[in-house]
Order: sequence, then C-alpha cells, then structure tokens
Amino acid sequence: MHRVVALFYAHLIRPWLRGYRRIVVFSGRETRRSFAAFLALHYGLLLLITQDGMLDLSRDVLAGLGLFSLLVTLSYNVRRLHDSNRSGLLCLAYCLAAAPVVVAVSLFLSPDNRDNPYGPDPRHGNY
Repeated sequence: MHRVVALFYAHLIRPWLRGYRRIVVFSGRETRRSFAAFLALHYGLLLLITQDGMLDLSRDVLAGLGLFSLLVTLSYNVRRLHDSNRSGLLCLAYCLAAAPVVVAVSLFLSPDNRDNPYGPDPRHGNY
C-alpha cells in the first residue's frame, strides 16, 4: 500500500504541484510524463469544480479560474516545448484559439535526450 501511495505521489501529485510552484517560470524543461500528469489532474479537478450545480461560482470566479488555468498550462507547455528543443513562442497559437492542438502536439513530442540551450535533461534528476 505504501508503495502505491509513493508512486501516486511521485508520478501524479508532484508534477501537478510543480506546475503551480513554477507558474511564472518559462525557462527550463519538463518531461512528457509530468506534463501529462499535470494536464490530467489539473483539468480533471477543474472539470469537477466547474460542473453545473456542483459549486455556486460567480462568473468572475470562473473567469479567474480560466485565466489561472491558462497561465499555469502555458508555462508548463513552454517548458515541455523546450524539452523537445523547440521555442516556447509556439505557444502564441493560444492567441489563435488553437490551444488544444498545441497542448496535444507538445504532449507527444519526442524529447531531446541531451542537454540543450533550455537546460539539462529533466529525466536525469537535474531539477
């Protein structure tokens, strides 16, 4: 049981929390696994919170959640693009209403397994 909890924390909770701790960090790199875990937990919880009738949230609160969600996903996505040795400027497609496509594409990009100009390989525990 302890091993299951440790794996759950290491592969789901820690990447999710790292996304919030590094909300305004647009440098460095992130792994595909941590990005996928972050997306699943973040948007799963957001979906639960915003379900009609689940909580009585005003439009202002929902707009704030949307902006917060955009910022945290954008910063994580920039770091994920850096891991594949691509510029984070590709995230400008968010402004063109292509955010789901950009996120989906960056989720499946193969990593650059060497150190690159954006930082060391995060799979080697260098963060």
